[in-house]
Amino acid sequence: MKDTPTAPVTRAGAAKAVKASAPIAAQHPRSTPDRVADAISKGILMRRFTVGQRLVEADLTRDLGVSRSTVREALRILASSGVVDLTPHRGAVIRSLDSEDAASLLGVLEVLTGLAARLAAANIQIGNNAKRFEAAAQKLIEANTPEALDRVLDERANYYKVMFDIANSSELNRVLPQARAHLFRAQFYHSLTTADLRSMVTEYRAITEAILEGDQAKAETRTRKHLQKTGERTLPRMTAFSLA
Repeated sequence: MKDTPTAPVTRAGAAKAVKASAPIAAQHPRSTPDRVADAISKGILMRRFTVGQRLVEADLTRDLGVSRSTVREALRILASSGVVDLTPHRGAVIRSLDSEDAASLLGVLEVLTGLAARLAAANIQIGNNAKRFEAAAQKLIEANTPEALDRVLDERANYYKVMFDIANSSELNRVLPQARAHLFRAQFYHSLTTADLRSMVTEYRAITEAILEGDQAKAETRTRKHLQKTGERTLPRMTAFSLA
């Protein structure tokens, strides 16, 4: 499997990307390694870091306002999560997922996200959960045009965040491979077509409807089907690229 080709990242370019991610961690000037790892992961999702980019410890230390030892531990966390590769004399480089990686990840996400949807449906009538989820869904559904592509990842991330918040399961949050999910979504959002966006909107509407109705079985089934469809949309393109 060939790595996804990326343009060489200059030190200036890397520093610019790191600096752009600073607002993520600025509210946590004494971040723990876990929080720094989360900030970097979100930076990948927001396209502030790119596949194949080398993460420079000195830049991360300066721009995230943490110690070098904290950055190193955060990079080790991301390496253990399969998000970066740590190599001698080169440091941390953001990984490129291949088709086998992506298929395995989607299989896990299908089960865990399906469970989150079931739990969210069970809890949807508690407090203002229905209002929060409906608002998140509306923003996602509105980002359904090629011109709004940059918003799709942002609104989708928020949609799932609200879903998992409403599911209210600390154990589920603990086992969710969120950093890898961010990497997958960021790596392949450029390949989304108008037809893909329309299909996704239809699927998210169906999921939202089931959760708002409190139909646990339907919410889980539709969510799992959506993840299966995601694989059908992306995996063949990855295989085709690897054979090119």
